[in-house]
Amino acid sequence: MSVNMKDLTSYVSLRWGVDNEGNTVIGPQRPNASINPGPDTEGGGHSGYFSNHAIRGFSQIHASGTGWGKYGQFLISPQIGLDTGFEEHDSPAEDEVVTCCDYRVFLKRYGISCHITPSEHSALYSFVYPRSDNASILIDLAHSIPLLAGLVNTASGISASHLALDIKTDMPQVVIMYGSGIYAGGFGRAHALYFYMCINKKPSFWGCYDGGGQYGRQTHIERDRLKDKKESLGGFIRFTTNEHETIKVKIAVSFTNCEKAKQWLDTEIPDWDEESIYKESKELWNQELNKIQIGDSVSETEKTILYTAVYHSMCMPRDRTGDIPGFQNDEPMIDDHYAVWDTWRTLYPLYILIKPEMVTKTINSFISRYQKNGYVRDTFVGGVDMFQEQGGNDVDNVICDAYVKDVKGIDWKKAYAVVKNHADNYRLGWYSENKPEPNPSGPYYRFGFLPDDIPLPDTPFSQMACSYTLEHAYNDYCAAVMAKELGVEEDYALYLKRSENWNNLWNPNVAYGPFRGFICPRNSDGTWIDYNPGEMCGSWVRHFYEATGYNYSFFVPQNVPELIARCGGEEAFIHRLLYGIHSGLVDYGNEPAFLSCYLFAYTHKPWLTTECVERLRGQFTLQGPPGNDDSGAMSSWYIFSSLGFFPNAGQNMYFLTSPSFDTATMILGKDKSLEIHAKNLSKTNKYIQTVSINGQRWKKTMFPHEMIENGGVIEFEMGSTPTDYTK
Repeated sequence: MSVNMKDLTSYVSLRWGVDNEGNTVIGPQRPNASINPGPDTEGGGHSGYFSNHAIRGFSQIHASGTGWGKYGQFLISPQIGLDTGFEEHDSPAEDEVVTCCDYRVFLKRYGISCHITPSEHSALYSFVYPRSDNASILIDLAHSIPLLAGLVNTASGISASHLALDIKTDMPQVVIMYGSGIYAGGFGRAHALYFYMCINKKPSFWGCYDGGGQYGRQTHIERDRLKDKKESLGGFIRFTTNEHETIKVKIAVSFTNCEKAKQWLDTEIPDWDEESIYKESKELWNQELNKIQIGDSVSETEKTILYTAVYHSMCMPRDRTGDIPGFQNDEPMIDDHYAVWDTWRTLYPLYILIKPEMVTKTINSFISRYQKNGYVRDTFVGGVDMFQEQGGNDVDNVICDAYVKDVKGIDWKKAYAVVKNHADNYRLGWYSENKPEPNPSGPYYRFGFLPDDIPLPDTPFSQMACSYTLEHAYNDYCAAVMAKELGVEEDYALYLKRSENWNNLWNPNVAYGPFRGFICPRNSDGTWIDYNPGEMCGSWVRHFYEATGYNYSFFVPQNVPELIARCGGEEAFIHRLLYGIHSGLVDYGNEPAFLSCYLFAYTHKPWLTTECVERLRGQFTLQGPPGNDDSGAMSSWYIFSSLGFFPNAGQNMYFLTSPSFDTATMILGKDKSLEIHAKNLSKTNKYIQTVSINGQRWKKTMFPHEMIENGGVIEFEMGSTPTDYTK
């Protein structure tokens, strides 16, 4: 990569978003790697961890920035003595130091210093013990973050089942443990997970345990079911240590089997050299972080927030190629989509620019999943589809965005087959926990919207009927764009017509304050349902998903000019949008609001985008983002909004806004870079006066992807006066 490499890892704050609503993970990982080891604590939430809480141990995978927890399997607990109960080995901690490459902490209860260095599917632990005749290491197979955080939805409240553990103590200078389980709870369906672990200390004693007690010198334990949700099960070794003696543990996890976990471990950590793992991780992160470079005049705080956002944009999804059951080793398999409903808007458009190989892998994995299952669900976690969808068939938007921006390495006819299948059969607004069944005559197809009085499967009413309809209409627009370019004229005409289905839910008589006309729930006979557009809707509820009707009434990215007309014209639209942003009715703590402040680009007051983006960027602090980071979706919004342009994902264009840095460079690939310069930028000179792209004066608020796909230069002339720079 042609870039002046700097060490930017010191600007990544792993505490960002940990203790506010960000739900980010304190533990380190590599870019888009499968494993993400770190501490779990007493009272841990969706990420398994809260600062200043007692540490229960260290589990191997976490979900970063999500609104609902997952994983947390194979908890390792170093101890003096041996407490095996679910809550019995918690330890207060101090001297916690964490980077994007490693994690250190001191367990005060035991006097043990701990160090974690992760690889791709494996991690190396170093534990420095005090002198003791009773030192131990425990691994708990029953532990999980859903269990820890109360997110298990099984009737019994038990997360783990079909647990098995084996211990081998006959190897020279090493103890081996391996095992597996099936885990329910959290976001997504149950999944299997396997591990293989080596410890470089011969034990004086070993055994297995469960809720019934400890079984000394037993080398195998297996339980299909546990008796209680607080029952632990696992294995342990005990040994004598000298003062400051270091014991090392290396562990790999796999979604396929224990043998695959062993293969990962043998390949990634062949010895016990944590320094080489650390250096390799640091190099990998610097390669990614240096894809966005900013001027030296930027404050330390701004650098920290920006590069922490870049880090979090590459935590998830995860590349699990070769490790998802049912797929070949050479089939790309991108996992942990929590969900595409979050990431299609900003994360994948960012990847198209700075990490296109990840987009190629993702879409090729969509193709493989479609060929195997007949559909591709929005949420895919632990190699398992979650059948409910938060929004529409939003994998279609990812595919279309990559198509119109000419991402390489994809068979577009096969990719279009994924999109067409959804368009013709799966515009269902699916909420059921059961497998979705194709229904080309479902309510959306018959009525042009999802009516509120026809229940979705397994629901008493049409769950999120309005937001599902809006998203399906945009899915149809994306499908139409692909159909047109691929020459499938009949599909193009049909899908383009359906992309206007949002009009079928526009009720011109619904009022909120001085504003009239909103997206409104409707019955199948055409009658309207009375509702309050200002009411905040939660998750999996009636009418809208996680936003107000006021907010969702701006979600028409395929036809903003018509939306403006329906709102009463430009000035009325501006008044309405400003009111929504300033009042919080358009809530930037969640994805349905992401595009809203860029809609001023369709008016003659584009400076309002600058003012609103500045207001919203201010909600990103050293403590974290204004809501769940949502697999890097929030971080990606911040990155684009800081650089001075923003995607309308699924379409071949970007909106312009005032950059936050006087100079920035985005590395798009070998010998390709996008330079951004903001002349005279200051706190007062925050308004765009003129724009030039690749030396050409640009009098529009939007520009096409082709202008920057091979690199280029965007030059802003900044000033203190709000200006319509399109004149």
